Amino acid sequence: MTVSTRPVLKHVRTAAAVVAIATAATLAGPAPNASAGGSCDPGWCSQTWNDSGKGFYARKNWCKDVGSTGAWTTEEPTCNNQKETWLSPGERTNGKRDWDVFQVKKGRCFKVDFEVHLGRDFSKKYNRKDKPTIYVKVENDAFAKVRSSTC
Repeated sequence: MTVSTRPVLKHVRTAAAVVAIATAATLAGPAPNASAGGSCDPGWCSQTWNDSGKGFYARKNWCKDVGSTGAWTTEEPTCNNQKETWLSPGERTNGKRDWDVFQVKKGRCFKVDFEVHLGRDFSKKYNRKDKPTIYVKVENDAFAKVRSSTC
């Protein structure tokens, strides 16, 4: 009679895989924070690109606890010593600093392509013709590319 070693080897391989994954996670550190705020890990900072023909404002802080990339609010974000920067056509926010919001003024229409590091790329249109100004969220792991700014 022979004794099979397959069940034992299977458990050893599974345990080794669990240890390897846990070690890699420990060495990599915590995942980058995708919440609003003025700081971010390099390579994970939110960015807004103005590839349109009109300028607009980007802001540092989303100022809300909820919402993901592409979400918007009519409530002007004013928390945490809010800073804003004007993006002329062709300009981008600094990729080493965190800019969580861009503004779509009343009367404007933006077509925006969002690129998210983890593969959730999508496009949205924001039509503010005869509607109030909105503020659109860009998470730390995302880029917002404003493609056009006309209705």
